[in-house]
Amino acid sequence: MPLFRYEAINPAGQKISGTHTADILSQVETWLAQKGLTPVRIEIAAETDLAPTGAARYLKDLRLAITDRFIGVTIEDLILFCRQLSTMLSAGIAVLPALEIIVRQMDNPRFKKIALAVADDIESGVTMSDSFAVFPRTFNKLFLNIVRIGEETGSLNSSFEYLADLYENEKDIKERINAATRYPKLVLIAILGAVTFLMTFVVPKFVGLFSKSSATLPLPTRLLIAISDFFSHNLLLLGIGVVLLATAWRLAMQYDGVVLAWDRWLLRVPILGELSVKIYMSRFCRVLAVLSKSGIDIITGLRLSASALENLVLFRMAEDVLGEVEEGVPLNTAMAKHPLFPPLVVQMVAVGEETGEVDQMLNKVADYYDKETNYTIKNPATLIEPLLLLVMGTMVGFIA
Repeated sequence: MPLFRYEAINPAGQKISGTHTADILSQVETWLAQKGLTPVRIEIAAETDLAPTGAARYLKDLRLAITDRFIGVTIEDLILFCRQLSTMLSAGIAVLPALEIIVRQMDNPRFKKIALAVADDIESGVTMSDSFAVFPRTFNKLFLNIVRIGEETGSLNSSFEYLADLYENEKDIKERINAATRYPKLVLIAILGAVTFLMTFVVPKFVGLFSKSSATLPLPTRLLIAISDFFSHNLLLLGIGVVLLATAWRLAMQYDGVVLAWDRWLLRVPILGELSVKIYMSRFCRVLAVLSKSGIDIITGLRLSASALENLVLFRMAEDVLGEVEEGVPLNTAMAKHPLFPPLVVQMVAVGEETGEVDQMLNKVADYYDKETNYTIKNPATLIEPLLLLVMGTMVGFIA
């Protein structure tokens, strides 16, 4: 039985948080209503019968990560699933028959089991969004929120069509990033390979010759020999050290404070930080536009759109914007207080609010960020390649 984490507003207007065990999300909503609490956010935290901590949780996460890496649900699987489901629902086919048809055509055995479990839950009377929520590693919060909106507005076909478009856009961005960084990656691997080979096999052969010489070796040569000696005699320790560091890292990333510090640092990294902001802002504005067009009020739309921001710093920024809008501040004014929204974007949103076409303007803002993303991906790649070649030549020259 899943464990749900919730944030809610009590009768005094204070925000509280906690956890509650239930079969489905709607049961948590009912439980909160009985206590006089208004839910703000509800999400699956863990499964109570499988909620390990510390090293046990790390081993479980590692096993799941390895499983997902080789037989997991790919973004191509999700695109096809959403596109097929949208087409069938638009054609008037009911959800259960549509799922049964899609399952018969699935090649991914893991996704097939998930889809069958979802179909069984729906047949038992569970809502589609709650059925998907049982598999948080496959269907993220944004997916669940979009499906839930589709259920509430009677537009599931549009919800799945939008999700397919969203996943296709993410796939396209990933492919362009991979294409732009493919050559720099190869050069970097060549650098590491060459340095490792020289330090492990070539330099040690000269150590004997240098030791027989009575001449004082230059500092760079002595430093090179020391590094080579360390690599040659401590490979096992280095391997253990890497494993321990990876384990410590995964354990540390379970704490919000560490995640917040890491996400803040990522946004400050040249090129990478700028690229992350543009990708997330495009997704945020696109989701908010879809929700606004579906007739969802701006406050609910902002709350749901925040789930599209996987970076904790940006997520809290969206929460700040939401808090100000809840107090009656116009959306463009709330955005203007955050440097991540450039003046052009703020002005476009302001025009949308004045003309009553917020959804159209938000889509244009998302298009703006998409174009900026393309520019950010394309330009640095041409600068990184010669820089890496220079580094490679310098390092090999130093060793040789």
